[in-house]
Amino acid sequence: MIAIYCRQSIDKKDSISIEQQELSCKAFAFGAAYRVYSDKGYTGANTNRPEFSELMNDIQNGLIEKVIVYKVDRISRSLQDFVGIYSEFEKHGVEFVSCNEQFDTSTAMGKATLQIIMVFAELERNMIQKRVKDNFYERAKKGLFLAGVAPYGFKKVPVEIEGIHTHMLQEDDEHPERMQAVRMAYNDFNAGCSLGDIVRKLNSMGFTTNRGLRFSNVSVGRMLKNPVYVRANADVYMYLKSKGATMNQPIEDYIGVYGCTIYGDRKTKTTQKFTDLHGDYVQMNLHEGVVDAFQWLSVQHQLDKNRPVHNSGRGKNTWLTGLTKCGFCGLAISVVNGQRNGKRYINCGGRVAKYCYDRKHTITFDEIEEIVAEDLIKHIRDFEFSRIEQKQHISQKENELKMRLTALESEISALIEKVPDANDILIGYINKRVEELDKEKTELTNELNAEKSKDAEVITPEMVSKALTDWDSFSFDEKKMIARTFIDKVVIYDVDIDIIYK
Repeated sequence: MIAIYCRQSIDKKDSISIEQQELSCKAFAFGAAYRVYSDKGYTGANTNRPEFSELMNDIQNGLIEKVIVYKVDRISRSLQDFVGIYSEFEKHGVEFVSCNEQFDTSTAMGKATLQIIMVFAELERNMIQKRVKDNFYERAKKGLFLAGVAPYGFKKVPVEIEGIHTHMLQEDDEHPERMQAVRMAYNDFNAGCSLGDIVRKLNSMGFTTNRGLRFSNVSVGRMLKNPVYVRANADVYMYLKSKGATMNQPIEDYIGVYGCTIYGDRKTKTTQKFTDLHGDYVQMNLHEGVVDAFQWLSVQHQLDKNRPVHNSGRGKNTWLTGLTKCGFCGLAISVVNGQRNGKRYINCGGRVAKYCYDRKHTITFDEIEEIVAEDLIKHIRDFEFSRIEQKQHISQKENELKMRLTALESEISALIEKVPDANDILIGYINKRVEELDKEKTELTNELNAEKSKDAEVITPEMVSKALTDWDSFSFDEKKMIARTFIDKVVIYDVDIDIIYK
Protein backbone atom coordinates (compact mmCIF):
# COMPACT_ATOMS: atom_id res chain seq x y z
CA MET A 1 0.00 0.00 0.00
CA ILE A 2 1.10 3.58 -0.65
CA ALA A 3 1.25 6.06 2.22
CA ILE A 4 0.65 9.77 1.73
CA TYR A 5 2.02 11.83 4.59
CA CYS A 6 0.97 15.45 5.16
CA ARG A 7 2.00 17.88 7.90
CA GLN A 8 1.21 21.51 8.61
CA SER A 9 2.44 23.22 11.76
CA ILE A 10 0.32 26.39 11.52
CA ASP A 11 -2.21 28.03 9.24
CA LYS A 12 -0.68 31.06 7.59
CA LYS A 13 -0.89 32.83 4.27
CA ASP A 14 2.20 31.32 2.65
CA SER A 15 1.83 27.79 4.01
CA ILE A 16 0.35 24.98 1.94
CA SER A 17 -2.64 23.33 3.59
CA ILE A 18 -3.08 19.64 4.43
CA GLU A 19 -5.74 19.40 1.70
CA GLN A 20 -3.45 20.89 -0.95
CA GLN A 21 -0.61 18.58 0.04
CA GLU A 22 -2.89 15.55 -0.17
CA LEU A 23 -4.16 16.56 -3.62
CA SER A 24 -0.63 16.95 -5.00
CA CYS A 25 0.50 13.62 -3.53
CA LYS A 26 -2.47 11.69 -4.98
CA ALA A 27 -1.23 12.47 -8.50
CA PHE A 28 1.97 10.52 -7.75
CA ALA A 29 0.03 7.48 -6.56
CA PHE A 30 -1.09 6.86 -10.18
CA GLY A 31 -4.40 5.30 -9.16
CA ALA A 32 -2.93 2.79 -6.71
CA ALA A 33 -4.47 2.19 -3.27
CA TYR A 34 -3.25 4.64 -0.68
CA ARG A 35 -3.80 5.79 2.88
CA VAL A 36 -3.40 9.38 4.10
CA TYR A 37 -1.54 10.11 7.34
CA SER A 38 -1.81 13.76 8.37
CA ASP A 39 -0.53 15.72 11.37
CA LYS A 40 -1.94 19.23 11.70
CA GLY A 41 -0.43 21.58 14.26
CA TYR A 42 2.79 19.58 14.71
CA THR A 43 6.31 20.80 14.13
CA GLY A 44 8.84 19.06 11.89
CA ALA A 45 11.62 19.76 14.38
CA ASN A 46 11.00 16.41 16.07
CA THR A 47 9.12 13.17 15.42
CA ASN A 48 6.59 13.40 18.26
CA ARG A 49 3.54 13.28 15.97
CA PRO A 50 0.68 10.77 16.35
CA GLU A 51 -0.02 10.06 12.66
CA PHE A 52 3.69 9.93 11.83
CA SER A 53 4.21 7.41 14.62
CA GLU A 54 1.41 5.29 13.19
CA LEU A 55 2.96 5.53 9.72
CA MET A 56 6.34 4.30 11.02
CA ASN A 57 4.59 1.48 12.86
CA ASP A 58 2.84 0.38 9.64
CA ILE A 59 6.18 0.51 7.80
CA GLN A 60 7.82 -1.71 10.42
CA ASN A 61 4.91 -4.15 10.05
CA GLY A 62 5.50 -4.37 6.30
CA LEU A 63 2.22 -2.67 5.28
CA ILE A 64 3.75 0.21 3.31
CA GLU A 65 5.74 0.01 0.06
CA LYS A 66 6.02 3.70 -0.82
CA VAL A 67 5.79 7.01 1.07
CA ILE A 68 4.76 10.15 -0.82
CA VAL A 69 5.13 13.66 0.63
CA TYR A 70 4.64 17.13 -0.83
CA LYS A 71 8.09 18.26 0.35
CA VAL A 72 10.88 16.55 2.27
CA ASP A 73 10.55 18.92 5.22
CA ARG A 74 7.01 17.59 5.78
CA ILE A 75 8.72 14.45 7.13
CA SER A 76 11.33 16.28 9.19
CA ARG A 77 13.23 19.56 9.43
CA SER A 78 16.09 17.85 11.24
CA LEU A 79 18.77 16.23 9.10
CA GLN A 80 19.74 13.94 11.98
CA ASP A 81 16.14 12.77 12.38
CA PHE A 82 15.60 12.31 8.68
CA VAL A 83 18.73 10.20 8.23
CA GLY A 84 17.36 7.77 10.81
CA ILE A 85 13.88 7.84 9.24
CA TYR A 86 15.19 7.22 5.74
CA SER A 87 17.42 4.40 7.02
CA GLU A 88 14.24 2.80 8.38
CA PHE A 89 12.62 3.22 4.94
CA GLU A 90 15.54 1.46 3.28
CA LYS A 91 15.56 -1.30 5.88
CA HIS A 92 11.96 -2.20 5.01
CA GLY A 93 12.30 -1.63 1.26
CA VAL A 94 10.11 1.49 1.22
CA GLU A 95 10.45 3.97 -1.65
CA PHE A 96 10.36 7.67 -0.89
CA VAL A 97 8.87 10.25 -3.27
CA SER A 98 8.79 14.02 -2.88
CA CYS A 99 6.33 15.76 -5.21
CA ASN A 100 7.89 19.18 -5.01
CA GLU A 101 11.57 18.24 -5.30
CA GLN A 102 10.86 15.35 -7.77
CA PHE A 103 13.84 13.05 -7.26
CA ASP A 104 14.38 9.29 -7.29
CA THR A 105 15.85 7.90 -4.06
CA SER A 106 16.84 4.66 -5.75
CA THR A 107 19.84 6.41 -7.38
CA ALA A 108 23.05 7.73 -5.76
CA MET A 109 22.39 11.20 -7.15
CA GLY A 110 18.88 11.15 -5.71
CA LYS A 111 20.19 10.26 -2.27
CA ALA A 112 22.82 13.04 -2.46
CA THR A 113 20.20 15.56 -3.55
CA LEU A 114 17.97 14.45 -0.71
CA GLN A 115 20.61 15.11 1.92
CA ILE A 116 21.41 18.56 0.45
CA ILE A 117 17.73 19.51 0.72
CA MET A 118 17.65 18.36 4.34
CA VAL A 119 20.69 20.52 5.13
CA PHE A 120 18.71 23.59 4.06
CA ALA A 121 15.65 22.43 6.01
CA GLU A 122 17.76 22.20 9.16
CA LEU A 123 19.37 25.56 8.36
CA GLU A 124 15.91 27.17 8.48
CA ARG A 125 15.33 25.69 11.94
CA ASN A 126 18.71 26.97 13.13
CA MET A 127 17.86 30.47 11.88
CA ILE A 128 14.68 30.38 13.99
CA GLN A 129 16.77 29.29 16.96
CA LYS A 130 19.11 32.21 16.36
CA ARG A 131 16.19 34.65 16.38
CA VAL A 132 15.08 33.19 19.71
CA LYS A 133 18.62 33.55 21.02
CA ASP A 134 18.93 37.15 19.80
CA ASN A 135 15.66 38.03 21.54
CA PHE A 136 16.96 36.38 24.69
CA TYR A 137 20.10 38.53 24.48
CA GLU A 138 18.05 41.70 24.06
CA ARG A 139 16.03 40.77 27.10
CA ALA A 140 19.22 40.27 29.08
CA LYS A 141 20.44 43.72 28.00
CA LYS A 142 17.25 45.23 29.40
CA GLY A 143 17.70 43.41 32.69
CA LEU A 144 14.81 41.04 31.99
CA PHE A 145 16.84 37.97 32.84
CA LEU A 146 15.69 34.84 34.64
CA ALA A 147 15.50 35.80 38.28
CA GLY A 148 14.36 34.02 41.41
CA VAL A 149 14.23 30.30 42.03
CA ALA A 150 14.40 28.05 38.96
CA PRO A 151 11.17 26.17 38.16
CA TYR A 152 10.94 22.71 39.72
CA GLY A 153 13.13 20.22 37.86
CA PHE A 154 15.33 22.91 36.29
CA LYS A 155 18.46 24.66 37.43
CA LYS A 156 19.80 28.07 36.45
CA VAL A 157 23.07 28.05 34.55
CA PRO A 158 25.02 31.33 34.67
CA VAL A 159 25.99 32.78 31.29
CA GLU A 160 27.60 36.03 30.26
CA ILE A 161 26.06 37.83 27.28
CA GLU A 162 27.93 40.83 25.92
CA GLY A 163 29.33 41.56 29.35
CA ILE A 164 25.98 41.09 31.12
CA HIS A 165 25.65 38.28 33.63
CA THR A 166 22.37 36.39 33.32
CA HIS A 167 21.03 32.83 33.41
CA MET A 168 19.45 30.19 31.25
CA LEU A 169 17.64 27.02 32.30
CA GLN A 170 18.78 23.41 32.10
CA GLU A 171 17.32 20.20 33.50
CA ASP A 172 18.64 19.70 37.01
CA ASP A 173 21.08 16.80 36.59
CA GLU A 174 21.83 16.85 40.33
CA HIS A 175 18.18 16.04 41.07
CA PRO A 176 16.90 14.17 37.97
CA GLU A 177 14.05 12.70 40.01
CA ARG A 178 12.42 16.16 40.14
CA MET A 179 11.81 16.31 36.40
CA GLN A 180 10.55 12.73 36.58
CA ALA A 181 8.04 13.99 39.16
CA VAL A 182 6.98 16.75 36.76
CA ARG A 183 6.37 14.28 33.94
CA MET A 184 4.53 11.98 36.33
CA ALA A 185 2.28 14.85 37.44
CA TYR A 186 1.33 15.67 33.83
CA ASN A 187 0.73 12.02 32.98
CA ASP A 188 -1.37 11.39 36.09
CA PHE A 189 -3.51 14.49 35.61
CA ASN A 190 -4.18 13.57 31.98
CA ALA A 191 -5.09 10.07 33.18
CA GLY A 192 -7.87 11.50 35.35
CA CYS A 193 -6.15 12.04 38.70
CA SER A 194 -7.14 15.14 40.66
CA LEU A 195 -4.71 17.72 42.03
CA GLY A 196 -5.27 16.21 45.47
CA ASP A 197 -4.38 12.73 44.19
CA ILE A 198 -1.13 14.04 42.73
CA VAL A 199 -0.29 16.00 45.90
CA ARG A 200 -0.74 12.91 48.07
CA LYS A 201 1.32 10.79 45.67
CA LEU A 202 4.23 13.27 45.50
CA ASN A 203 4.25 13.75 49.28
CA SER A 204 4.04 10.02 49.96
CA MET A 205 7.04 9.46 47.65
CA GLY A 206 9.06 11.99 49.62
CA PHE A 207 9.18 14.76 47.03
CA THR A 208 9.42 18.34 48.30
CA THR A 209 9.31 21.71 46.57
CA ASN A 210 12.40 23.78 45.77
CA ARG A 211 12.05 25.37 49.19
CA GLY A 212 11.84 22.01 50.94
CA LEU A 213 8.11 22.23 51.64
CA ARG A 214 5.47 19.58 51.07
CA PHE A 215 3.47 19.89 47.87
CA SER A 216 -0.01 21.43 47.96
CA ASN A 217 -2.81 21.83 45.44
CA VAL A 218 -1.55 25.33 44.70
CA SER A 219 2.07 24.32 44.03
CA VAL A 220 1.07 21.36 41.82
CA GLY A 221 -1.50 23.49 39.98
CA ARG A 222 1.14 26.10 39.19
CA MET A 223 3.54 23.42 38.03
CA LEU A 224 0.92 22.06 35.62
CA LYS A 225 0.10 25.52 34.25
CA ASN A 226 3.68 26.70 33.81
CA PRO A 227 4.66 26.89 30.09
CA VAL A 228 8.32 26.54 31.03
CA TYR A 229 7.80 22.75 30.66
CA VAL A 230 6.04 22.69 27.27
CA ARG A 231 7.61 22.18 23.87
CA ALA A 232 5.72 25.19 22.62
CA ASN A 233 4.12 25.06 19.18
CA ALA A 234 1.59 27.27 17.36
CA ASP A 235 -1.30 25.95 19.44
CA VAL A 236 0.49 26.92 22.64
CA TYR A 237 1.14 30.38 21.15
CA MET A 238 -2.57 30.85 20.42
CA TYR A 239 -3.58 29.56 23.87
CA LEU A 240 -1.24 31.89 25.79
CA LYS A 241 -2.24 34.81 23.60
CA SER A 242 -5.93 34.06 24.26
CA LYS A 243 -5.13 34.46 27.97
CA GLY A 244 -4.09 38.04 27.27
CA ALA A 245 -0.30 37.65 27.12
CA THR A 246 1.95 39.75 24.90
CA MET A 247 4.06 37.39 22.81
CA ASN A 248 7.69 38.46 22.34
CA GLN A 249 8.29 36.20 19.33
CA PRO A 250 6.21 35.60 16.19
CA ILE A 251 4.14 32.43 15.89
CA GLU A 252 6.59 31.07 13.28
CA ASP A 253 9.18 30.59 16.04
CA TYR A 254 6.92 28.22 17.97
CA ILE A 255 8.29 25.05 16.41
CA GLY A 256 7.52 22.62 19.21
CA VAL A 257 10.96 22.54 20.82
CA TYR A 258 11.54 25.29 23.37
CA GLY A 259 9.86 26.17 26.65
CA CYS A 260 8.54 29.62 27.57
CA THR A 261 8.81 31.97 30.51
CA ILE A 262 6.05 34.34 31.62
CA TYR A 263 7.19 37.55 33.22
CA GLY A 264 5.56 40.80 34.24
CA ASP A 265 4.67 42.94 37.23
CA ARG A 266 2.49 40.76 39.46
CA LYS A 267 2.37 43.22 42.36
CA THR A 268 -0.90 44.67 41.15
CA LYS A 269 -2.38 41.28 40.24
CA THR A 270 -5.22 39.80 42.25
CA THR A 271 -5.76 36.79 39.99
CA GLN A 272 -4.08 33.43 40.23
CA LYS A 273 -0.72 33.08 38.53
CA PHE A 274 -0.82 31.76 34.92
CA THR A 275 -4.61 32.28 34.77
CA ASP A 276 -5.02 35.87 33.58
CA LEU A 277 -1.96 36.95 31.58
CA HIS A 278 -3.05 40.47 30.67
CA GLY A 279 -0.05 42.72 31.22
CA ASP A 280 2.34 39.76 31.15
CA TYR A 281 4.88 38.82 28.48
CA VAL A 282 5.74 35.40 27.10
CA GLN A 283 9.39 34.88 26.25
CA MET A 284 10.61 31.89 24.24
CA ASN A 285 13.64 30.51 26.08
CA LEU A 286 16.70 28.59 25.00
CA HIS A 287 15.94 25.44 26.98
CA GLU A 288 14.01 22.54 25.44
CA GLY A 289 10.64 21.68 26.93
CA VAL A 290 9.91 18.30 28.49
CA VAL A 291 6.14 17.98 27.84
CA ASP A 292 4.71 17.84 24.33
CA ALA A 293 2.27 20.56 23.32
CA PHE A 294 -0.75 18.27 22.94
CA GLN A 295 -0.38 16.90 26.49
CA TRP A 296 0.29 20.33 28.00
CA LEU A 297 -2.75 21.90 26.29
CA SER A 298 -4.93 18.98 27.34
CA VAL A 299 -3.97 19.70 30.95
CA GLN A 300 -4.68 23.43 30.51
CA HIS A 301 -8.16 22.84 29.13
CA GLN A 302 -8.98 20.55 32.05
CA LEU A 303 -7.64 23.07 34.58
CA ASP A 304 -9.60 25.87 32.91
CA LYS A 305 -12.79 23.90 33.47
CA ASN A 306 -11.90 23.43 37.13
CA ARG A 307 -12.52 27.05 38.03
CA PRO A 308 -11.49 27.85 41.61
CA VAL A 309 -14.33 27.87 44.11
CA HIS A 310 -14.14 31.05 46.18
CA ASN A 311 -15.48 31.13 49.69
CA SER A 312 -18.96 32.64 49.52
CA GLY A 313 -18.95 33.62 53.16
CA ARG A 314 -22.24 31.80 53.69
CA GLY A 315 -21.02 29.39 56.34
CA LYS A 316 -23.30 29.13 59.36
CA ASN A 317 -20.86 27.64 61.86
CA THR A 318 -18.95 30.81 62.69
CA TRP A 319 -19.17 34.50 61.84
CA LEU A 320 -15.46 34.26 60.95
CA THR A 321 -16.22 32.06 57.94
CA GLY A 322 -13.69 32.59 55.14
CA LEU A 323 -11.30 34.63 57.32
CA THR A 324 -9.46 31.98 59.36
CA LYS A 325 -6.15 30.56 58.12
CA CYS A 326 -3.70 28.08 59.58
CA GLY A 327 -0.46 29.76 60.63
CA PHE A 328 1.55 26.61 59.82
CA CYS A 329 0.34 25.50 56.38
CA GLY A 330 -1.46 28.67 55.28
CA LEU A 331 -4.64 26.85 54.27
CA ALA A 332 -8.18 27.68 55.36
CA ILE A 333 -9.46 26.57 58.75
CA SER A 334 -12.91 25.05 59.00
CA VAL A 335 -15.26 24.05 61.80
CA VAL A 336 -15.51 20.49 63.12
CA ASN A 337 -18.45 19.98 65.46
CA GLY A 338 -17.75 17.78 68.46
CA GLN A 339 -20.15 14.82 68.50
CA ARG A 340 -20.14 14.42 72.29
CA ASN A 341 -19.78 17.89 73.76
CA GLY A 342 -21.12 20.04 70.89
CA LYS A 343 -18.03 22.26 70.85
CA ARG A 344 -16.75 23.76 67.58
CA TYR A 345 -13.18 22.59 66.99
CA ILE A 346 -10.83 23.75 64.24
CA ASN A 347 -9.36 21.79 61.35
CA CYS A 348 -7.10 23.10 58.56
CA GLY A 349 -6.73 22.01 54.95
CA GLY A 350 -3.19 20.79 55.62
CA ARG A 351 -4.40 18.37 58.27
CA VAL A 352 -7.13 17.14 55.93
CA ALA A 353 -4.39 16.47 53.34
CA LYS A 354 -2.46 14.63 56.08
CA TYR A 355 0.65 16.80 56.29
CA CYS A 356 0.02 19.63 58.80
CA TYR A 357 0.47 18.36 62.35
CA ASP A 358 2.30 21.32 63.95
CA ARG A 359 -0.60 22.43 66.16
CA LYS A 360 -0.29 20.73 69.55
CA HIS A 361 -2.92 22.55 71.62
CA THR A 362 -6.67 22.33 71.28
CA ILE A 363 -8.52 25.57 70.66
CA THR A 364 -12.19 26.01 69.79
CA PHE A 365 -14.00 28.56 67.68
CA ASP A 366 -15.75 29.81 70.83
CA GLU A 367 -12.38 30.87 72.21
CA ILE A 368 -11.25 32.31 68.87
CA GLU A 369 -14.45 34.33 68.41
CA GLU A 370 -14.14 35.75 71.94
CA ILE A 371 -10.54 36.87 71.33
CA VAL A 372 -11.30 38.32 67.88
CA ALA A 373 -14.46 40.14 69.05
CA GLU A 374 -12.58 41.86 71.87
CA ASP A 375 -9.75 42.94 69.58
CA LEU A 376 -12.12 43.96 66.77
CA ILE A 377 -14.07 46.30 69.08
CA LYS A 378 -10.81 47.94 70.16
CA HIS A 379 -9.79 48.32 66.53
CA ILE A 380 -12.98 50.01 65.32
CA ARG A 381 -13.29 52.32 68.35
CA ASP A 382 -10.99 54.88 66.69
CA PHE A 383 -12.05 54.03 63.17
CA GLU A 384 -13.07 56.91 60.88
CA PHE A 385 -16.71 56.38 59.95
CA SER A 386 -16.16 58.29 56.71
CA ARG A 387 -14.12 55.32 55.47
CA ILE A 388 -17.17 53.08 55.82
CA GLU A 389 -19.27 55.44 53.71
CA GLN A 390 -16.52 55.55 51.12
CA LYS A 391 -16.39 51.74 51.07
CA GLN A 392 -20.07 51.65 50.14
CA HIS A 393 -19.32 53.43 46.87
CA ILE A 394 -15.89 52.19 45.98
CA SER A 395 -15.25 48.51 45.43
CA GLN A 396 -11.80 47.45 44.30
CA LYS A 397 -13.18 44.40 42.56
CA GLU A 398 -15.85 46.43 40.77
CA ASN A 399 -13.15 48.78 39.54
CA GLU A 400 -11.03 45.89 38.27
CA LEU A 401 -14.01 44.38 36.47
CA LYS A 402 -14.83 47.70 34.84
CA MET A 403 -11.22 48.12 33.73
CA ARG A 404 -11.20 44.63 32.25
CA LEU A 405 -14.49 45.30 30.43
CA THR A 406 -13.04 48.50 28.99
CA ALA A 407 -9.95 46.61 27.82
CA LEU A 408 -12.14 43.95 26.20
CA GLU A 409 -14.21 46.55 24.36
CA SER A 410 -11.02 48.26 23.14
CA GLU A 411 -9.64 44.95 21.86
CA ILE A 412 -12.91 44.14 20.09
CA SER A 413 -12.93 47.58 18.44
CA ALA A 414 -9.30 47.20 17.33
CA LEU A 415 -10.04 43.81 15.77
CA ILE A 416 -13.09 45.12 13.92
CA GLU A 417 -11.01 47.97 12.46
CA LYS A 418 -8.68 45.38 10.88
CA VAL A 419 -11.47 43.59 8.98
CA PRO A 420 -11.47 45.79 5.82
CA ASP A 421 -7.75 45.06 5.17
CA ALA A 422 -7.77 41.40 6.24
CA ASN A 423 -7.64 38.33 4.02
CA ASP A 424 -9.96 35.35 4.47
CA ILE A 425 -7.64 33.53 6.88
CA LEU A 426 -7.14 36.58 9.08
CA ILE A 427 -10.89 37.29 9.09
CA GLY A 428 -11.44 33.76 10.38
CA TYR A 429 -9.05 34.39 13.27
CA ILE A 430 -10.64 37.79 13.95
CA ASN A 431 -14.15 36.28 14.06
CA LYS A 432 -13.01 33.55 16.44
CA ARG A 433 -11.25 36.01 18.74
CA VAL A 434 -14.20 38.43 18.76
CA GLU A 435 -16.52 35.57 19.74
CA GLU A 436 -14.19 34.64 22.61
CA LEU A 437 -13.99 38.26 23.76
CA ASP A 438 -17.74 38.72 23.56
CA LYS A 439 -18.27 35.59 25.67
CA GLU A 440 -15.78 36.83 28.24
CA LYS A 441 -17.47 40.24 28.19
CA THR A 442 -20.82 38.62 29.01
CA GLU A 443 -19.28 36.68 31.91
CA LEU A 444 -17.59 39.81 33.28
CA THR A 445 -20.81 41.80 32.98
CA ASN A 446 -22.68 39.16 34.97
CA GLU A 447 -19.89 39.13 37.57
CA LEU A 448 -19.98 42.93 37.79
CA ASN A 449 -23.74 42.91 38.30
CA ALA A 450 -23.35 40.32 41.05
CA GLU A 451 -20.66 42.45 42.70
CA LYS A 452 -22.87 45.53 42.56
CA SER A 453 -25.68 43.60 44.20
CA LYS A 454 -23.44 43.13 47.23
CA ASP A 455 -23.56 46.88 47.83
CA ALA A 456 -26.93 46.33 49.49
CA GLU A 457 -25.10 44.43 52.23
CA VAL A 458 -22.93 47.23 53.57
CA ILE A 459 -22.63 48.35 57.13
CA THR A 460 -23.51 51.82 58.33
CA PRO A 461 -21.80 54.04 60.91
CA GLU A 462 -24.79 53.39 63.16
CA MET A 463 -24.18 49.65 63.06
CA VAL A 464 -20.55 50.16 64.00
CA SER A 465 -21.53 52.44 66.88
CA LYS A 466 -23.88 49.78 68.17
CA ALA A 467 -21.15 47.13 67.88
CA LEU A 468 -19.01 49.13 70.29
CA THR A 469 -21.66 49.10 73.00
CA ASP A 470 -23.76 45.99 72.45
CA TRP A 471 -21.85 43.39 70.36
CA ASP A 472 -23.65 40.43 71.91
CA SER A 473 -27.05 41.67 70.67
CA PHE A 474 -25.92 41.50 67.05
CA SER A 475 -27.26 38.72 64.86
CA PHE A 476 -24.97 36.11 63.32
CA ASP A 477 -25.13 37.79 59.89
CA GLU A 478 -24.47 41.26 61.33
CA LYS A 479 -21.36 40.04 63.14
CA LYS A 480 -20.15 38.35 59.98
CA MET A 481 -20.74 41.50 57.90
CA ILE A 482 -18.74 43.68 60.31
CA ALA A 483 -15.92 41.11 60.57
CA ARG A 484 -15.58 40.86 56.79
CA THR A 485 -15.58 44.66 56.50
CA PHE A 486 -12.65 45.22 58.85
CA ILE A 487 -10.68 41.95 58.95
CA ASP A 488 -8.49 40.64 56.15
CA LYS A 489 -7.69 37.31 57.85
CA VAL A 490 -7.26 35.65 61.21
CA VAL A 491 -4.10 33.53 61.34
CA ILE A 492 -4.22 30.78 63.97
CA TYR A 493 -1.01 29.22 65.25
CA ASP A 494 -0.72 26.96 68.27
CA VAL A 495 -1.84 29.23 71.09
CA ASP A 496 -1.32 32.55 69.32
CA ILE A 497 -3.81 34.31 67.05
CA ASP A 498 -2.73 37.02 64.58
CA ILE A 499 -5.57 39.31 63.44
CA ILE A 500 -4.71 41.17 60.22
CA TYR A 501 -6.95 44.13 59.48
CA LYS A 502 -7.66 45.68 56.11
